[in-house]
Amino acid sequence: MYVTEAWTLRKVDIRRLESFEMCTWRRLMKISWTEHRSNQDVLDIVDENRSLMNTIQQRQKHWLDHVLRSDILLCTVLEGRMEGTRTRGRQSAIMIDWMKSNDVESLTYKEKSL
Repeated sequence: MYVTEAWTLRKVDIRRLESFEMCTWRRLMKISWTEHRSNQDVLDIVDENRSLMNTIQQRQKHWLDHVLRSDILLCTVLEGRMEGTRTRGRQSAIMIDWMKSNDVESLTYKEKSL
């Protein structure tokens, strides 16, 4: 979870983080892969929900709120207000686009319900 606020997550990264979370639960409960238990069965045994991605999104939201409140160069870069021409090729994914693509309002609702 170190510096997860600054990560730009791709679908591959999300899938790997979710599989890591399930692998960790399986190790803690000493469930072998040969038992062929579904992920939902494992979550029911530990009486938990998947929470790793939710935690990462909450941290990113709080960090982004903190940065956008200030008037520094990082805020200008994140909002995309830089002058000049863009470079050739496909643009790299930036965190603010990823946060916009995810429903940030539903994330805020989840925080209040906890």
